Amino acid sequence: MNIFLSIVVGIVSFGAVPNNESVNNADAINRAIEQCSNKGGGVVTVPAGVFTTGTVYMKSSVTVRLERGATLKGTACLDDYASLKTADDLSMYESGRGTVNYNSATDPQWSKAMIMAVGISNAGIEGEGCIDGADVRNPLGEEHMRGPHTILMAGCRNMRFTGFSVKHSANYAFLGYKVDKSVFSNLHIEGGWDGIHIRGGRDLKIVRCEMHTGDDAIAGGYWQNMLINKCVLNSSCNGVRMIMPSVGLEISDCDIYGPGKCEHITSHRTRSEAAINLEPGGWGKAPGRMDRIVIKRNRVREVLTPLCVTLGDDNTCGRIVVEDMVARGITRMAMSVKSWGNAPTEKVVMRRCDLEFDGIDDPNLPAWFEGRPTSEWPVFPCWGMYFRNVGLVYINNVTLRLKGVDYRVPCMCHNVGEMKKKETQILSFLF
Repeated sequence: MNIFLSIVVGIVSFGAVPNNESVNNADAINRAIEQCSNKGGGVVTVPAGVFTTGTVYMKSSVTVRLERGATLKGTACLDDYASLKTADDLSMYESGRGTVNYNSATDPQWSKAMIMAVGISNAGIEGEGCIDGADVRNPLGEEHMRGPHTILMAGCRNMRFTGFSVKHSANYAFLGYKVDKSVFSNLHIEGGWDGIHIRGGRDLKIVRCEMHTGDDAIAGGYWQNMLINKCVLNSSCNGVRMIMPSVGLEISDCDIYGPGKCEHITSHRTRSEAAINLEPGGWGKAPGRMDRIVIKRNRVREVLTPLCVTLGDDNTCGRIVVEDMVARGITRMAMSVKSWGNAPTEKVVMRRCDLEFDGIDDPNLPAWFEGRPTSEWPVFPCWGMYFRNVGLVYINNVTLRLKGVDYRVPCMCHNVGEMKKKETQILSFLF
């Protein structure tokens, strides 16, 4: 972050008490952070031990350092958690209206958090310790159960989170609104719902993180220049799920796999959905353009589908490039780029990909699709690649492998202007 760390203070010197769940250390921790901020910034250290706390407020130019063996653990009392207060209009980031998954930054239940950062810069959390969300349930929260987010940011820039672990999140491990020029690196996230969920962000990096999440590992949208690189993503939902259109997204050198180590808390399933799911409008209106999407050198296994792109009616898409993807154990669904209305994608490029799909041994399946509306399709009428409403599809050196038997065709295009194929092969294997 390139800040001058002028002072170092410890939370114990402000009265924090370790290893006593009856003590809420929020006041002591916040006084340490406040003094550090008032003196121009520096480091607030959390030593080894478990420090129970309600809401902690981050400040500009202050880094919280979790020493090895240190744990900040959420208190069991919901009243100890504050809700987000910001003058920023965040209404464009609402989703799920009309459902039990409706969430809004102005909802005092949805926006509760254990660690809060609002309108600050040049700050962060580092170290080898842990933040434990304590899986605090809230009957007034989303789905009548979700509790406070572990870390919530709004209107922040130049933030840095590195090295520590997050576990037992009562909702998202990280939720960010309008976060710019920030880095998430070498984090280990286990359990809870979403891992890192950013709604509105520019120049963000998520690198060398490992996540085992009950819901989406990385999610959100309205990103500009987002890099997801060298991450291990294991989810009982989606590896990466973009629900609002983004421009300049790179997902590279990641391992994305299922089934989930941590169950989806709502449904109790561990099945992984899409490795990468780009669906602007999937959870409510999200108008805008998606473009410059690059997906390269990713390794995928044991998921429903390696890539699912679905545009809403008020979206358009420019260019999507998929290179050097290796996928094994694709359990049900062809990879797809599509819209069900008329929203167009200009160009899809696939190079040097090797994708293996499990077949569906049903000779009646191809005929089942005849005359059926797309809203009733449980799978696609092809097993390998499906494109709909795309101007140009360019396929170069792509191998589609079929494990078992399937009576559907490997590829299908609906309303595709032009499809070019070069050095592409289809292989079938009977086991």
